[in-house]
Amino acid sequence: MFFSKSKTNIDYKRLRKDLINEYGAQMVSFSGVLGFLDMCKVEDASNEQLLEIAKKEHFNLKKYMK
Repeated sequence: MFFSKSKTNIDYKRLRKDLINEYGAQMVSFSGVLGFLDMCKVEDASNEQLLEIAKKEHFNLKKYMK
């Protein structure tokens, strides 16, 4: 996997916070319940799952490198 070498260098706490904020904004602006459900998934996600979610949402993971 592309991130396997660098995944320990990711600031997962910050990534989780930003994903929660992203889904919170989506929830308020247009998707309602779907944004809330995605936000809940991020709160409970493992580090691997966070990477997958961030990739799906086109987050620049270089921004989260320590």
